[in-house]
Amino acid sequence: MNDVVVDLDLGTPEEQALWEMAIDFFAGMLDSDENGSELDAPDMMVLTTFKPNGRICKQLIFQDRTWADAFLDFWEEQKLQATAA
Repeated sequence: MNDVVVDLDLGTPEEQALWEMAIDFFAGMLDSDENGSELDAPDMMVLTTFKPNGRICKQLIFQDRTWADAFLDFWEEQKLQATAA
């Protein structure tokens, strides 16, 4: 099985804060169903890296492309909602 690595370049402190809320919400959303029953959440690892110019980057490593795609869709939705507010 190959890992799926998602690189996110977080350009501003506001985007960093939005990402922190989004990843917490995403993980919590996947952790239980509507009845409060525990589900098998995806295996996911988060790493913080820095570009040479000092910008913060996050690497999310998933063991399944389906979960990586689900997070990317969720992240794009969160960014759109934040810019619309």
